Amino acid sequence: PEEMVDMTPMVQTVKEGSIASSVLLTGKVTANQEQYIYFDGTKGDLQSILVNVGDQVTAGQAIVQYSSTEAQTAYDAAVRAVNKADRQLNDLMTNGVTIDTTGDEEADSKSASQAQRSLDTQVGDLRDARADAVANMEKAKALLDATTVKSSTDGTVVEVNKDVSKSTTGTNQTLVHIVSNGNLQVKGELSEYNLAHLSVGQEVTITSKVYPDKTWAGKISYISNYPKDAQQASASPTSGGGTGGTGAKYPFTIDFTSEIGELKQGFSINIEVKNNSKAILIPVSSVVTEDGKNYVWKIDEKGKAKKVEVTLGNADAENQEVSSGLIKDDKVIVNPTADLKDGQEVKNYEEIN
Repeated sequence: PEEMVDMTPMVQTVKEGSIASSVLLTGKVTANQEQYIYFDGTKGDLQSILVNVGDQVTAGQAIVQYSSTEAQTAYDAAVRAVNKADRQLNDLMTNGVTIDTTGDEEADSKSASQAQRSLDTQVGDLRDARADAVANMEKAKALLDATTVKSSTDGTVVEVNKDVSKSTTGTNQTLVHIVSNGNLQVKGELSEYNLAHLSVGQEVTITSKVYPDKTWAGKISYISNYPKDAQQASASPTSGGGTGGTGAKYPFTIDFTSEIGELKQGFSINIEVKNNSKAILIPVSSVVTEDGKNYVWKIDEKGKAKKVEVTLGNADAENQEVSSGLIKDDKVIVNPTADLKDGQEVKNYEEIN
């Protein structure tokens, strides 16, 4: 018989890890917080915008001022009403009500109890009137405060529009747009397919065409369970019941876990989501397929070759996930040959990492 050329079996210990399969997404760098201040005609006439484009503002800083004359007048009147109620109440509590005594003990006692009831009633009425006056004052104060619109975030003014029309209704007219400093995030939209394969907490690598040699790290912090446009999720005759076209899109947010560096708000970026599920990994070359089933040759503790059926998961160019049939630290033959026999002793083999 023709002599077989022996090929030294290469053996690798089964390891746990993640294959390089990844999901690719696109997104935009956006501000974590931003504030739009819209024109509100119910607050009165616009008196002044107190900031300019490029200004740095702090939370609580006055940004827009409406004319406060009417609101100030109403507040002043409400304060006077509270003060008046206080004076009346104070006078009543100090001086009480006067009664004329007759010297008739029974009649005087009756008059005194009637006077006390009258006093109690008047005090109750005045306390109610004071409570109403205080409520009016608080309402007037809120309306006065509302004539000054303040910033809700530390940030930079990126837009100021002083030309607003009071007659325009139903449209939001931006007076001032403020974007928070630092705290940038990535926002984008997922397809329904990717929604099923991604989860909050997964790590991502971010790249930008502007800086091709740089990468940033991030983490998925939010994935919506609802499509951006609810109509996309409902059937429509034009899209063949929602199955055609691009399908529903689900908003997601990524927080940076590395320094933002040169990235700027508005940059379009690419995102690679790492597969963080751990699995048993073997080299792709270890797998032998026969009659639609998958096998690998492993070397048991006695040094004998054993053929075992395996269930496969995902694969990349080098590694193959095995979901059943092998456990960590099993030794598998990376380059199995057709002449291997079950139970054959493997005397010499080379272990590779």
